[in-house]
Amino acid sequence: MKKTLKNALIAMLTICLFLSVVAIASAEKPNYEEIIWSPEEPTRESEVSFTVEITGDDIEEVYVRVEECNDQFCYQDIINESMTNTMDNTWEGTVTLIHDDTTYCTVWLEILSNETWFDFKDSKITFDVFEETGNGDNGGNGGNGENGTNDTPGFELIVLVISIIVAISIYKKKRIR
Repeated sequence: MKKTLKNALIAMLTICLFLSVVAIASAEKPNYEEIIWSPEEPTRESEVSFTVEITGDDIEEVYVRVEECNDQFCYQDIINESMTNTMDNTWEGTVTLIHDDTTYCTVWLEILSNETWFDFKDSKITFDVFEETGNGDNGGNGGNGENGTNDTPGFELIVLVISIIVAISIYKKKRIR
């Protein structure tokens, strides 16, 4: 009797183990094509919106993870923002960049599907972050007289000062006569 009970218990455990392995193996890993960010050329300390289309069974939660970096290091305070399901498989989220010396960001997703978290850090993407310039242009060599622009701040001011001096000297000469 004990032997039969022991065999039945072993059989039940084997079946349960087999079913759990089958359930885990049959759980489809979620997938996505690309993460789209807006604006395409974000500036430091600005808001960046992310949109992604995710396929898979029973997507429960999606988080966008944003790591800000500069030329020397990446910051440890990684932004972890929840995304909202706006349409069938489209998820959207908005992140506000924190640091004023960020030059690029790396982004990846964490997805909860069938009560299992999937971390996509291995397939992270990178995008550049630009310094906001005074004339509304983003990044590059724009504004404030840097190379590659036609703007030369101060030049107009010099011409204006010289014009005022010439006008005053002409006016004084006419008053003296």
